[in-house]
Amino acid sequence: MSNSADPFDESTCPWSLADDVRLVRRVTEEAGRIALSYFARDIHTWDKSPNNPVSEADMAVDEFLRTTLMQNRTGYGWLSEETEDHSDRLRCGRLWIVDPIDGTRAFLAGGDDWGISVALVQDQKPVIAAFYAPVKNAFYFAETGRGATKNGLTIKVSDQNNLDAARMMGDPSAFKAKKLWPTPWPDSMHTEQANSIALRICQIADGQFDCCVTLRPKNDWDVAAADLIIAEAGGTLTTGTGKGLVFNRKRPLHDHIVASCPALVPSIMERVEPALAEWRHVAA
Repeated sequence: MSNSADPFDESTCPWSLADDVRLVRRVTEEAGRIALSYFARDIHTWDKSPNNPVSEADMAVDEFLRTTLMQNRTGYGWLSEETEDHSDRLRCGRLWIVDPIDGTRAFLAGGDDWGISVALVQDQKPVIAAFYAPVKNAFYFAETGRGATKNGLTIKVSDQNNLDAARMMGDPSAFKAKKLWPTPWPDSMHTEQANSIALRICQIADGQFDCCVTLRPKNDWDVAAADLIIAEAGGTLTTGTGKGLVFNRKRPLHDHIVASCPALVPSIMERVEPALAEWRHVAA
């Protein structure tokens, strides 16, 4: 369901998208440096909810992004994993959607599969996106209509069309659990996990992997930047029912995520759609 946000009037905005591009690049790189200053150190951590960790690093990056972006762009809205949500964002034509550290568990464990996610959403669609994985030295960036890059070089999704030979980003045990899938996944399909959902999607955008399926709900901040990056790289990102994602709704949540190069979408949906139907039946 759409919200009541007014269409954005660029003619009355003092900042162009080109201005916002420069700002997003600068603050995302600086946010990465701040995160690295806490990385692999003994820092304060706690659980926001059971099995949902957060740390002083998350909060420091969030504070930097919020302060810098909002002070430089008065009138823009704000939505972040680590900031209390306010309904006034629903009236904003332009909105920052941020995950200060996507993949906190990996960050705390000293892994490399985490990063900073920053998106500018206009009229409920991302128009500028950055995802920076500092330990991997991978800076992904996209602007609507201008393609996607990694460290300044153009990226595109793979042309894989055979699910048997596909490289799937996701929990290997989930795809091997045949009782969960009325139509099973090929045993020969390679599966590999990464803590950050945004990183998983970006690694499909640059062709390292071919697809990603998660039937666990994801929030706007998890996928807003990745949505534009994979789209500009020629891929697709939808819900498990094949619908495109709409951002800045009252409930900023997406029930499931399917990301893929285009040629694999039919084979993936042949497995996802009956699984969702079965799970809905069991739940009922």
